[in-house]
Amino acid sequence: MSNIRKIIGFIGLILAMFMGALDATIVNIALPDIMDNLHTGLTDTSWVATIYVLAMSAFIITASKLADIYGRKLVMLIGVIVFGGFSFACMTASSLFPLIIYRFFQGLGGAILTPIVLPMGIELFGKKKTSRITAVIGAFGAIAAAGGPVIGGIIINWTSYHWIFGINVPIAVLALLFILMGTHESYDSSITKNIDWLGVIFLTLALGGLIFGLLEGREYGWTSQAIVSSFMLSLVGLVLLILTERKVQSPIIELSLFREKTFTASSIVYMVFGFAIIVPSFVVNYFLQNVRNYSALHSAYLIVPASLAIAIGMPLATKMYQKLSAKLLIGIGIAVTAGGLFMLGFVEQNTSKGIIVCCNIIIGLGLGFMAMALTSSVKYLPVTKTGIGSGIVNASRYIGQALGIALLVTILNGNINTAKANIKEEAYHQIDHRVLSTKVKKVAREEIRNTFKTSKNSTNTSKKQNTMVKRIKQAAQDKSKLPKPKKGSDYRKLYDANELMVAGSEKIAGAVPLPQLKSSLSSLSMGQKEMSTAIQLLAQKEELTDSLKNIVKSKNDELSQAFDQVFNIGGIIVLVCLPLAYMTDKKNQ
Repeated sequence: MSNIRKIIGFIGLILAMFMGALDATIVNIALPDIMDNLHTGLTDTSWVATIYVLAMSAFIITASKLADIYGRKLVMLIGVIVFGGFSFACMTASSLFPLIIYRFFQGLGGAILTPIVLPMGIELFGKKKTSRITAVIGAFGAIAAAGGPVIGGIIINWTSYHWIFGINVPIAVLALLFILMGTHESYDSSITKNIDWLGVIFLTLALGGLIFGLLEGREYGWTSQAIVSSFMLSLVGLVLLILTERKVQSPIIELSLFREKTFTASSIVYMVFGFAIIVPSFVVNYFLQNVRNYSALHSAYLIVPASLAIAIGMPLATKMYQKLSAKLLIGIGIAVTAGGLFMLGFVEQNTSKGIIVCCNIIIGLGLGFMAMALTSSVKYLPVTKTGIGSGIVNASRYIGQALGIALLVTILNGNINTAKANIKEEAYHQIDHRVLSTKVKKVAREEIRNTFKTSKNSTNTSKKQNTMVKRIKQAAQDKSKLPKPKKGSDYRKLYDANELMVAGSEKIAGAVPLPQLKSSLSSLSMGQKEMSTAIQLLAQKEELTDSLKNIVKSKNDELSQAFDQVFNIGGIIVLVCLPLAYMTDKKNQ
C-alpha cells in the first residue's frame, strides 16, 4: 500500500475518533438550548449528555474485543455508519425521549470508533512509529474533548443546537470513504473466535452500574435505593467478571495485561487525564456562562486556548520523548495540570479574562504532557494486544470523565446550594434592615423567594434576577406609606427641615385672615409636602440601590467561592496521582 493511501486511511481514522471524543463534551454547552426548545427541565435534559458517556464507558472494551475477533476495519466501518446514522437521528429528534435513545446508540458507535484507531494506525505504519501515532491520536482526542464546548458554542451562535449532532454526518461520510480506501483488515491472531458473552454482560453491568451511580448520585441521592442498587449491581458484576475472565478461553478482558506495570499505571494516569479535562470543558464553561453571564460563544473563546495548548503540548512531549522518559514527561504534565487547577482556585467574579486564559493554557499544556500515558500504555504490550489494550486505556479515560462529572459537579452543586442559601439570607437581611416602604419589602421578599424557587433546575438565572430587580424598582415608585429617610443621613436632615417649613406654613396660614394670602400659603404647603415625598423617594431609591448592590456582591462572592473549592479539589486529586508517573515507563533517563 502506498504512503498516500496510508495517510488517507489514517486521516479517516482520526476523523472517526475525533467525532467520538467530541460528542462526549460538545453537548454540555447546548443543554440550555435543548431545554428551551424541547420545554424540559435540567434533570431530564442532562440525560442527553449522561447516556452517551454511559454507553461509551460500558461498551468500549467490548467493541475492542469484537474488532480483534471479526476484523478491525469491518467493525470500524460499522461504527462509523452507526455513529453517523444516529447523529442524523439526534439532529431530527423533536422530543426528549427519542433524543436520549438516539444518543445511547450514538454512544455505542462512539465506543467502537475510539479504541480501534490506535491498533489500525499501528497496523498501517508499523510498531516502530507507535509513539508518533499515539501522539497524533492523543492530541486530536484531547482537542476534541477539551474543544467540545468551544465548537458547540460556535455552532449554536451561527445555527441551532441541532447542528451539534448534524455536523457529524458529513464527517462520518468522509471518514467512511477514507477508511475504505486507505486501510486494510487486521485481527488479533492470537485469540480464538469465541466470544465471551458472559464477560460482555458482566462488564456492562460493572461499568454501567458504576457510571450510572456516579453520574446520577447527586440527583437521586447517594443513599437512595436506585443509587445503592446501582453500586451493588456494579460490585456484583465486577466480582462475576473477574471470576469469569479467569476461567474462559477467550476473555473479554485479559487480566494478564495488568501484570505489565507500565500498562496499569498508564491506564490510571489516562483516567486522571479524563477527570482533569472536565474542568476546562465543563466546570469553567459553567462558571463563565452562569456566574459571569457570558454567552456560549464568548465562553468558547476563553476555553479554546486550553484546546490549542493540548495540541501543542502533546507533540512537544512526543518530541521530548526521544531524549526523556515518559515517566518524567507525564510527571511534568500532572504537576503542571494541578498547578493550573490551583490557579483557577483564585479566580473571582472580577478576575480579568487574560488570567482565565492563562490558567486554561497552563492546564492544556499539562494535559498535553499527561496524554503521553496513551503512548506508554501499549508500548510494552505485544502488537496483537494493542487493540484490547487501547480499548482498556480509552475506557479508563471515559471512566475518568464520568468520575470528573460525578465528583466535581456533585461538590459544585452542594457548594452552589450553600451559596444560594447564603445569598438568600443576605438578600433578606438587606431588605429587612434597610429603610424601605412596607410594599417594597413585601414585593422584594416575594421576588427573592420566587427567584430561588424557580431557578432550582435552571442553568441560567440572570433573566429571573433581572425580572426580580425590575419588579422591586416598580414597587419602589409607589408613593403611599413612604418611610422617613434614615436617621443621620443628609436626606433625613433635608426632610426634617422641609417638614418644619410645612408645619410653619400651615401655622401661618391658619393665623392670617386674608383669603388670598391664606391660599398662597396653602399652595406653598402642598408644594413643600410634594418635596417631602420626593425626598423620601430619593432616599428610598438610594437605600434600595445600595441593598441590591450588596446582594449582587454577595452573589458574586459566594458563587466564586463555590467554584474555587471545586478547582482546588480537582488540583489535589490530580496531584495525588503524581507518584504513578514513575511507573509509566521502564526507561531510566
